[in-house]
Amino acid sequence: MSLELCVLGSGSAGNSTLVRGPWGAFLIDAGFGPRTTAQRLSGTGVELAHLQAILLTHLDHDHFNPNWYQTLLKHGIRLFCSSRNARKLRSSREALYAQNQLQAKHIAHVPLDQLLIGFDDSAAFEPLRGISASALPLAHDAEGSHGFLLACDGYRVGFATDLGHVPDALIERFCGVDVLALEANYDHDMQQHSPRPWFLKNRIMGGAGHLSNDQALTAIQEILDRTLAACGPDRLPRHILLLHRSRECNCPVLLKKLFSRDPRIAQILTLTHQQERTGWLSARRPRLQVAEQLSLAFA
Repeated sequence: MSLELCVLGSGSAGNSTLVRGPWGAFLIDAGFGPRTTAQRLSGTGVELAHLQAILLTHLDHDHFNPNWYQTLLKHGIRLFCSSRNARKLRSSREALYAQNQLQAKHIAHVPLDQLLIGFDDSAAFEPLRGISASALPLAHDAEGSHGFLLACDGYRVGFATDLGHVPDALIERFCGVDVLALEANYDHDMQQHSPRPWFLKNRIMGGAGHLSNDQALTAIQEILDRTLAACGPDRLPRHILLLHRSRECNCPVLLKKLFSRDPRIAQILTLTHQQERTGWLSARRPRLQVAEQLSLAFA
């Protein structure tokens, strides 16, 4: 079994992606509360009680909903985040309140200190048995964010959202991934002409906010070019996912038109949505003949 992804929802109202490997499942981000997440999980074959971990990109409310604390404590779900964010969560008012509530009701639970696991940028870690993860620091507002490179049994997934610009390290490390998930938040013209206040536009477009459609396309094309040069056409991604689309300043029609200009992308593109989940997207590659691989790469 390879790595599989199912994006439960992606956007400013909540972000969460389900990852399944040979020995279980975990979430990247938990921006929806447990009840909504349970509803989104329906039909995936994974239930809330099956989750073994949550891996956080950062602590913005649309990526981590504090309503998760009691569920984490009761089910022993481990929470992976940057070491700095782990220190913040240990002393957060919401976490302490959740622990006190369970203690007052004499409900068995796992201490938060045992569940909060901080990662750093220099060492790989295992959010789940058999899956290796390495974090990539990204510029996003004052606190920053993290992308992730996941690896399992020779399959690799590159995942990055909430980044104001694309660092060279992301291009290098995502070369040759089987599944590539990258933010494409806004259309530049729609953002410029929106009724949003200037300070918000400047925050989003200022290099430490979100990634535009054009920036995302340029980054993906560079990853594909480097993959072809270094590894050949058989190492092009199996799937490309676009994350965190703005409801006010982006449009799926525009996205499809822009990204379909590159035939390498058009055939494997998935647009994620705020209100509905995707299907399962597997990192496993179909058995293609060489001629078919070349056609995919250069058609």
